[in-house]
Amino acid sequence: MSIVSDLLAEIDAFLEETGLAETTFGLLALNDGKFVGRLRSGAGVTVKTIDRVRAYIAEQREAMVPPPPAGHRKPKAKAA
Repeated sequence: MSIVSDLLAEIDAFLEETGLAETTFGLLALNDGKFVGRLRSGAGVTVKTIDRVRAYIAEQREAMVPPPPAGHRKPKAKAA
């Protein structure tokens, strides 16, 4: 697979998880609603843009992690 097809697969998986439209994703991730459509049409992409897209997806996935159940406490750190 190419870098672009790998990136599109990552974006598609994220869109499936979140229910976001391509244009909404592009606007939120890069302030470019046509980004995904252009990428699908064969447009090139810079490493910097790939990094921005992957960082956005990672941040959003981290934010989607559910909080621990009520009453659950983090284990205390052991004293050195």
